[in-house]
This record gives sequence, C-alpha cells and structure tokens, in this order.
Amino acid sequence: LLSLKNLDCLIDVLDDSDILTRLGIQQIYESAKRCTQETVDSFLSSVDDWIQSETGRTKEILTTLRDLLGGCETGLDLVFVLDSSGSVGSGNFDTMKNFVADVITHFVIRDNSTRVGLIRFTDTASILIPLGSINNTQQLTIAVNNIVYIGGGTRTDLALDLVPTAFINTRVNEGIPRVVILLTDGRSNEPALTAQAAPRVHNENIEVYSVGIGSGINETELQIIASDPSYVYLITDFSP
Repeated sequence: LLSLKNLDCLIDVLDDSDILTRLGIQQIYESAKRCTQETVDSFLSSVDDWIQSETGRTKEILTTLRDLLGGCETGLDLVFVLDSSGSVGSGNFDTMKNFVADVITHFVIRDNSTRVGLIRFTDTASILIPLGSINNTQQLTIAVNNIVYIGGGTRTDLALDLVPTAFINTRVNEGIPRVVILLTDGRSNEPALTAQAAPRVHNENIEVYSVGIGSGINETELQIIASDPSYVYLITDFSP
C-alpha cells in the first residue's frame, strides 16, 4: 500500500523514543490521508490478520493506521506545564515556549481532535490557556509565544495540584487520553509536597511526561513526577 511505503522508516523513528514520536502520530496521519478510498478499504479488509502476525513497533503502527483509517482517531487532551522560576531565565523560558510551539505542530488542533491547555508556575501556578480554548494551530502558537516570563520560586507541587482543574472540561468519558508535559529546569522548592502531589495526578489516570532541562536536574524527582520512568526526558543543553 502507498501509505505503508514508509513503514520501516516510521519504525526507526519510533524506536528513537523521543517525546514527539511517542505522543504524535502526525506523520502517520499525513501519510494515511493520501490514500484513496479503494486503498483504505483494501487495507482495512486485511489488516487484522496482518496485525496478528506482527509484534513490537510494526504491530503498534499497523494498529494506529487501522484505527485512524477506520474513523477511530481520537486525538488527545494535552496540557503543558511550564516552569517560569528565576533559575530558568527569560531566554531559556523562550526556548521552552519554542518547544511547546514545535510539539503542537505535530497534532491536528481542533475541538474534535487534539486540544491543548497550558499552566505556568513559579511561587504560584495558574492556567494561562484553558484546555480547548484555542482550536487553531496558528492562534495557539501566538498565544504560547505571548506568555510572559515572570521569575520566582519553583513550586512544582502547586502546578501538579492544578492539573486536574486544567482538565475540568475533559473528554475522558469519550475515551480521550489526558496527557501532561511538564518542563522544569531543576529541583522544586518543596520536594516532599511534589512527591505527594504527583501520585494524586497519576491516580486520575492522567499520563505525565517530565522534561528536565539544564545541569541542575533532580532526576529522582522527575521520575516521581512522571507516570512511568520511561516518561522522563533530560535535556542537558538548553540551547534552541
């Protein structure tokens, strides 16, 4: 099938396990959109047997394609949590925003697909972009770029406590995954409170990815924040 010519390439990309390929299926989505209806029907009529014969990444990709072409694409409810503390600095905070802007280009942003929200935290935490309030990639990018760096402490625990509220208008009853990407430059001011807050988020069946940035990272705390140790990412070079 035309849409599967890049299957081996997609497998290699997914094996890199970077945060973009783990969260996004945009490359698969764009390839699948080029299929004719005849090709789609042919694929769907035989893919279940093919899936049963495969394992690992190939099986995951085939299943994704089947669900997508069969009309089962659900998107995500995705909330970014950005550390705007004094140790980050305004230049590095801009790099965080660029990261967010890049990630959202890998998703279809609309009300019936992927919706995005954003929390900023320092000594306090606040929801700057309510989930699903902007359903246009360009406007969402502008809103992210307009977020102001404010400095202050690192109350990661307060940001985590705000996460369930950020998902208040979630689509969990529709089976839509809820995902958090938390970006921070280092240690929280209240590690004990952070350790208490993280499980409360996990218990809400919200998947949390933690991204540590810079040289002063507390990897143990990042693992506590994340839903799974494999959901922890370290970026030692904080350059764009």
